[in-house]
Amino acid sequence: MRRLWRDWISSRKKAIAVALGLMALVSATSSAYPALIRYVFDALGAASADLIWQVPPLIIGITLIKGVAMYFQVRQVNQLALLITTSIQKAMTAHLIRADLALVMSAPVGEFVSRLMNDVLIVREAIIRLANNLIRDMLTIITMVAMMVWFDWLLTLIVLGVYPLAMQPIIKIGQKQRKQSSHLQEQMADVTSLLNETLTGSRMTRAYGLEGHETRRTALAFDQLFDRLFRLTLGRARIDPILEVLGGVAVAGVIALAGWRVVNGEMQVGDVAGFITALLMLVQPVRGLGTLNAVVQESAAASNRIFALLDAERQINDPVHPLALTAAKGALDFDQVSFSYGETATIDGISFSARPGQVTALVGPSGAGKTTVINLIPRLFDRSSGQITLDGHDITELTLDDLRRQMALVSQDAMLFNDTIRNNIRLGRLDASDDEVEAAAREAAAHDFIMGQADGYDTLVGEGGGRLSGGQRQRISIARAILRNAPVLLLDEATSALDAESEKQIQLALEKLAAGRTTIVVAHRLSTVQNADQILVMDQGRIVEAGQHSTLMKKDGLYARLCALQHFSE
Repeated sequence: MRRLWRDWISSRKKAIAVALGLMALVSATSSAYPALIRYVFDALGAASADLIWQVPPLIIGITLIKGVAMYFQVRQVNQLALLITTSIQKAMTAHLIRADLALVMSAPVGEFVSRLMNDVLIVREAIIRLANNLIRDMLTIITMVAMMVWFDWLLTLIVLGVYPLAMQPIIKIGQKQRKQSSHLQEQMADVTSLLNETLTGSRMTRAYGLEGHETRRTALAFDQLFDRLFRLTLGRARIDPILEVLGGVAVAGVIALAGWRVVNGEMQVGDVAGFITALLMLVQPVRGLGTLNAVVQESAAASNRIFALLDAERQINDPVHPLALTAAKGALDFDQVSFSYGETATIDGISFSARPGQVTALVGPSGAGKTTVINLIPRLFDRSSGQITLDGHDITELTLDDLRRQMALVSQDAMLFNDTIRNNIRLGRLDASDDEVEAAAREAAAHDFIMGQADGYDTLVGEGGGRLSGGQRQRISIARAILRNAPVLLLDEATSALDAESEKQIQLALEKLAAGRTTIVVAHRLSTVQNADQILVMDQGRIVEAGQHSTLMKKDGLYARLCALQHFSE
């Protein structure tokens, strides 16, 4: 809570001051009710005619002021809570966007979505409750207690002696709520991930007749979520009955003592009525404070998960004193480079050079480390040992922006965003004109199918490009790389989703694009790699063969066996 205040709330002092002023006004108008009730009962007892024309307008005026103040107070507090939590969501999203790829891949997507949405929602509700209960209700309690002391100090002492008895069990309940809330948020993340997985895999589910299996799996997850939610609800449900019973004890004690004192002439009926009114108006804010501990504990559990994400440090950073990189040519050198995922070595001491105007193809069985080589070049991951240089500069001596500006990546998954075709291509270079976007699409053999869409270049592609075929998504991704016009071209099975005719068109476009550029290709098709200037054959993280297609075929080694086993297809 202290950190939430320091980092996100304290900077909004003006908005907080306005909210406090409105809360004070609400509390002040509330304190007028017991005094009015006292006056009414005294006037009734005296049969005073002043009651008829004085009290009704006064009540209307007080309620009007309180109603307006309550509206603006709720508006101010909710706006403040929304601004704070929106800022937190923006910070979390920005952190994830710039975080190491290893962090993003360390958990299912649903885990991060749950933190961004569910955890932040809990924090937002806690801020609203804190503002209303801790501040407004505290002010109301203070004014009501002051009114009660004014009416009768002895009765006030009885009331104040009862309520502290509830504190110990309420604190214990709050501690349990924190643990339960932490488990609940983990369960929410699991369910979010499962739903994302189930909906994403809907095609396979239907193709394999797995509807029943998936229904049972999601039903079990929701049952577990129900169990967590119900336990949390039971904890909250215990607090109100405790306060209700204690409130009843307090009211009963007040009525008994007040009745005895009225009979003995020590109190007036109006004083008793005003005191009981103040006591009844005290119940709701005290109850709000009683439930506040549980809310704060639940919010603390959610905040821990939020700050754990925000505090995750990047391992891949810009150097303290970066080298300036201008007009890169694209010469790449790997020198005894190794990389490990935890204890598992994925790349083990590989060395090779790739020069501008040359195509370097990486081939080998699945899991050989080909894609890892591609990922190391733009520092999506950092090597464990060895050195990678670009134009003679160690890539760790360059800023990430400078380094990645020199590269264009086309991968097998052909990721598209839920935007127009034009904007997806323009991601290659954000300042590109419409003519440049269209020219890149023509070179990628995408223009014709784009113009066949209902809205042409302004067609929305859907989530992940789901409204387009795999080949269409691939060609848009390639057009994006063409538009980028970078000196280093990274193709990770870039033509895997294309039909034979489209692949020929793309190959021609890529050959034109590769002229004067350093091109690294990972491919399973012989047609993609057989004309490469050098082919690096990888197996278990090592380069076991290197050369051109004809030379490698004559060696009759792994490359020749892969071709013979039709690992590549013409």
